[in-house]
Amino acid sequence: MTAIENNNVDATAEEHHGPHEPFDGEIHLPATISKDFLSTALLWAIENEVEFGIFREPGKIVIAYFFGDEEFLPSRWSDRRWHIGEEDISDRFFPDDYA
Repeated sequence: MTAIENNNVDATAEEHHGPHEPFDGEIHLPATISKDFLSTALLWAIENEVEFGIFREPGKIVIAYFFGDEEFLPSRWSDRRWHIGEEDISDRFFPDDYA
């Protein structure tokens, strides 16, 4: 049996950011998200050639991705529900814009 060791003495704990490091952004879905929604979202991302990583963390599922692919990934809209893609808020009224 062969063991692989990392003996890089120049590396520090601060330099190691874990498996999410190469990605630009993350989506944190609750671990209770429906399997149907998660399956649909992941298949949609694959069909649209999105490069992503999926990670399991305590209480959540993390989808890490590169910027520019947001339109093919889940997001939480103003109705507080999860949808695939970005919400179009261009026709919304924001009182702070007129203060």
